Amino acid sequence: MIRHRRPTPSLPPVVLAAAAVLAAMPAALSGCAGPLPEQGTTPTGPTEGAAPGDPAAAATPSAPAAAPAGPPQQVTSVEGIREYRLDNGMRVLLFPDASQATVTVNVTYFVGSRHEGYGEAGMAHLLEHMVFKGTPTHADIWKLLEDHGARFNGTTWVDRTNYFETLPASDENLSFAIALEADRMVNSSIAAEALAKEFSVVRNEFEAGENDPRSVLEERMYSSAYLWHNYGKSTIGNKSDIERVPADSLRRFYQRYYQPDNAMVVVAGRFDEDRALALIQEHFGAIPRPARELPATYTVEPVQDGEREVILRRAGDVGVVGVLYHGVPGAHEDFVAMEALVHVLTDEPSGRLYQALVESGLASSVSGAAYSWADPGVVQFFAEVPSGKPLEPVRDKMIEVIEGLGRARATQAISAAEVTRFQNRERKQLELAMTQSQRIAIWLSEYAAMGDWRLLFVYRDRVDSLDLARVQRVAGAYFKRSNRTVGMFIPTAEPARAPAPERPDVAALTDGYQGRGEMAKGEAFDPTVDNVEARTRRYALDNGMKVALLAKETRGDAVEATITIHYGSERDLKGKTTAADMIPEMLLRGSKRRSYQEVRDELDRLKAQVRFGGGFGVAGSGTATARITTTRDNLPEVLALVAELWQEPAFAPSEFEIVRKEWIARLEESMQDPAQQAFTSLWRRLYDFPAGDVRYVPTTAEELAQVRRVKIGDLRALHSRLWGAGSAEITIVGDFDPAAVEPVLARRFGGWKAARDFTRIPVPYRKTKPGADVLSFADKKNAFVGATQAIEIRDDDPAYPALEMIGYILAGSGSSRVMDRLRQKEGLSYGAFGGVFVDSTDRRGMLFTAAICAPQNAEKALALMMEEIEKLVAEGVSAEELADAQKSYLARFESSMARDGFLAGTINDGLYLGRTLAFQAELNQRIAALTPADIAAALKKFVHPAEMYRVRAGDFGGAGQ
Repeated sequence: MIRHRRPTPSLPPVVLAAAAVLAAMPAALSGCAGPLPEQGTTPTGPTEGAAPGDPAAAATPSAPAAAPAGPPQQVTSVEGIREYRLDNGMRVLLFPDASQATVTVNVTYFVGSRHEGYGEAGMAHLLEHMVFKGTPTHADIWKLLEDHGARFNGTTWVDRTNYFETLPASDENLSFAIALEADRMVNSSIAAEALAKEFSVVRNEFEAGENDPRSVLEERMYSSAYLWHNYGKSTIGNKSDIERVPADSLRRFYQRYYQPDNAMVVVAGRFDEDRALALIQEHFGAIPRPARELPATYTVEPVQDGEREVILRRAGDVGVVGVLYHGVPGAHEDFVAMEALVHVLTDEPSGRLYQALVESGLASSVSGAAYSWADPGVVQFFAEVPSGKPLEPVRDKMIEVIEGLGRARATQAISAAEVTRFQNRERKQLELAMTQSQRIAIWLSEYAAMGDWRLLFVYRDRVDSLDLARVQRVAGAYFKRSNRTVGMFIPTAEPARAPAPERPDVAALTDGYQGRGEMAKGEAFDPTVDNVEARTRRYALDNGMKVALLAKETRGDAVEATITIHYGSERDLKGKTTAADMIPEMLLRGSKRRSYQEVRDELDRLKAQVRFGGGFGVAGSGTATARITTTRDNLPEVLALVAELWQEPAFAPSEFEIVRKEWIARLEESMQDPAQQAFTSLWRRLYDFPAGDVRYVPTTAEELAQVRRVKIGDLRALHSRLWGAGSAEITIVGDFDPAAVEPVLARRFGGWKAARDFTRIPVPYRKTKPGADVLSFADKKNAFVGATQAIEIRDDDPAYPALEMIGYILAGSGSSRVMDRLRQKEGLSYGAFGGVFVDSTDRRGMLFTAAICAPQNAEKALALMMEEIEKLVAEGVSAEELADAQKSYLARFESSMARDGFLAGTINDGLYLGRTLAFQAELNQRIAALTPADIAAALKKFVHPAEMYRVRAGDFGGAGQ
């Protein structure tokens, strides 16, 4: 899995959107599911898989016919989730949620990198890729899923592999998904020809991770911390094993582990339970239980008997220090205390490491994680160190602070308030997650891999019952020198060693567990354009702020809101764009009434997530956005708190310096990132405005200089003069009482106006200057290639629907021409993406396509990308290709409409533009009516390969280019 970097802060929104596409690549995939709330993926975290190309002829034989199976037997039920067991041993979980307009099917196989043998490193992940290659019945799985409007993915981690898809709720989609998963359980093509092409794709994914020094450092630390257990091996595998594994060996691995007695299927969302159970029995129940007995893993990692050190030397600008300790299994009663310790040490701004390293200026950021695995895992901490600063003081301070908790001196002892703060944060995350059944459906993979899916609820109960004594004891037991990976080995007469906890008896732990009562289920809301419009009320406050309210019952009383303000003019923002960029990042860091910590605590109390974004961009003047997730009863207070943060920010100098250092560290890191620098090169060519113009796109070096020059007074002046709600919009979607919300909006926002009126800055079309650049970066094992062309058009132009489909067919979907050519046919790239991006206010747009690949393949990949563009222009599209694209495009829109966050953002955008969803409905109708002749006319008018700008970025010296 590629470690996702945050986009460069002050690039235009269209740049950030493209960077987000890169982070979410492949475009059709929904991204890896993190194992626990707010826990990101790492090289040892879930590794995402590949979608299929054409299956080879030699497929694994279908399972033999079996005697009629008995009916599914219910095993248990906890808080609305019912577990059944099939005769063949397969576990089934049903989680009905009528408030969702989607249904999620998630199949988990209990095999991951922990189960790999000698020469099999990365085999579980490689197999995950191959299972997308199709079966005799389902030849093109990726296309089939897209045709059904699915958001889908497959992920591999240490203890399990899973495949999931979320589709618009219907009996046809449910039947399709269950039949598909049962089919590829036993009939997937694991053919040598397909495997030969996939080697390069998986190797490219491996190389993408090699570009990130922190990811590589983390991998090396794991391999040092674990001498024998497979947790010390990267899930993505060893390069030589990836390249050399025989198809027969991979097929045997598949036939051993991809069986019903080693699998669990979860169905969540809107569906009929009896129908789902009947379909599961029909398709999965017909697969016989295999005769083989799966071998149990039995390797136990010995207790570490001395500190270990890893030194990594690679190209880069930002230093990284990591400290890792062996911990406990995820099912162990002490695991929740380890999670609390991570919070105590890294939370902003109360965390001990945050205060000791970030606030002091020693480091630019800190992070930490405890991993919930079946066998004893690790707890780890990382700090990023600004360029030019020594690493040793950071390492020493980290060890002092972390291990000081274990010594529990009066001045370092953990407080009850810190434990309570962790409990409040975790309760909020868990409760909000339970409002999203599709998210829980995927989370259950992690807990089942620990031993039983009900551990999710056991973990929640343990959060509630956690006490200070346990947290202090766990710190003392595990945070000790001999259990640390970062230092040197020093012989000692009486080593103090950490305990070696045994794997808990999960069956006994969960036997008879009943859980708590079910959440509010919500209504069966139909998210069609007509229904959304009929239920949405739009009006304006006295100051002109536009409001849209869509009230409906949701699971767990969840509610989403989007607020956007527009500020400034070309005169107001000239020379101040960097300061404008930094304002949103300061908003959560305190108001004139509350400190940063008090704000974080209040959000936890209110069970709210608030994300501020925006800044200046070439899309037109300044914008700031707040995205809110909370619950019905808390919404009025959350809106009041957001209004306070927006209108009365503290702009504390100490917090500003922290933000500035974080910003500088991100920019310095991006200097050695081929993708970030290629993006910057592309956008500078697209928006070729002179230096000094507010629309000018700076180089990273120029932006670094600008950030260093900004003063806190610049932010205060811009905010006091330009910010207000006179040019603003708010949309609320979900479970709320309009009668309780409307007075809050009027009181908190209705009287807030800016001293200067907002005037949108136009961004005229500028013809692309053709050309090509090669950007060189030493020691970067993954390259980036891209091409773009500016287009003079707006999204209400009659030709726009055809142009939108051109971008979708060329590079905007998982089955696009560029993706199919570079990944499926040539095996050069792990991911290719792009499309057409067109403005709604100015007549400007662009065609954009890009991919990642090995440096030695970059020139060829770019040439093939351009070849596909030229071929599309010359030949157009067939009626069949257009029909397939129209179907999947419209299905994707239908699936998006089922997400309240998408609805809130889309309706809010319409408030600014003076549009309702009728605009999108009409666009969809025009897209559905397109003909190949329409596509050909748009290609001739707008797409000119000779005018495109192209860029390659990577380590081409090492590639011999």
